[in-house]
Amino acid sequence: MRGWILSKKQPIQSLEIEIGDRVVAVTNWEPRPDVVAAHPEYAQNEKCGFILQIPRMAEHHVTFNAKTASTTISKSVDFLGSKPPMPYDFSDGGQLFDKFVDTVNTNHLRVLEIGSRLGLSDRVSNRQTLSGAASFTGFDYYPDHNTDVVGDAHKLSQYFPNQKFDAIFSLSVFEHLAMPWLVAMEINKCLEIGGLTFHATHFAWPLHETPWDFWRFSDNGLKVLFSPAMGFEIVAAGLFHPLRMHLDSILPGQELFPAAPAFGGSAIIAKKVADFNPDKFKWDVELTDVVGADSHYPKPQ
Repeated sequence: MRGWILSKKQPIQSLEIEIGDRVVAVTNWEPRPDVVAAHPEYAQNEKCGFILQIPRMAEHHVTFNAKTASTTISKSVDFLGSKPPMPYDFSDGGQLFDKFVDTVNTNHLRVLEIGSRLGLSDRVSNRQTLSGAASFTGFDYYPDHNTDVVGDAHKLSQYFPNQKFDAIFSLSVFEHLAMPWLVAMEINKCLEIGGLTFHATHFAWPLHETPWDFWRFSDNGLKVLFSPAMGFEIVAAGLFHPLRMHLDSILPGQELFPAAPAFGGSAIIAKKVADFNPDKFKWDVELTDVVGADSHYPKPQ
């Protein structure tokens, strides 16, 4: 549910929405300058818009009508909704970032974040999360107050010609990289031997930040990017955020599609064990060669 609310008298301090026996408190507020402009006399707070999800268990009354040569037999059954079962037989990657954070803070590593820009969201800087790091460098395609170096991750090592890091990480970045294999090579160049790299990205997710939404990764796909051929050793990899996917139109033969488990995200921790060998793999291609000179990551609003 997405909407907005204003009070004609006193400012609203909290909001709950009730549907049937479910009561959900609104915690995600967003700016709605359009509403404020339309109702300036009631606008005590620009953040008057809200977004929330209300989980409900459906109940279905189903009737089966079975016909024979001489009669029709009817039987009605009530089905109560239930949560989908948790997937099994998969590597859980949901705790890998916490493991990476603990290693960085405990060992006071020098860390680089690819994709440090906070944008307009309420996202908290990872500088706070990694407060135990010996140093924290923020790197992004666009500048902001949380970003120390602005540039293209496909050329990462060019921005740090005389500097190495003990740890390099990214959150929800790799799906936006036109050539992620090239960035994996660049990460190797910027890491010390024994250094760690962590990345969390999307496995199944809606299109976003188009036109630079290029890829989706399974955990095995991330293992290929950070393979021994690239100079890495896999520490751990897995999937997280279980979900179900629904097609807008039913496809014959895919009736059980919504019942099959899927995952929103994938993650990996890898350790650099060797310098990348440029004789094994070369990709002498500029970013503009693959996306075009007129294509850019969406600019901050």
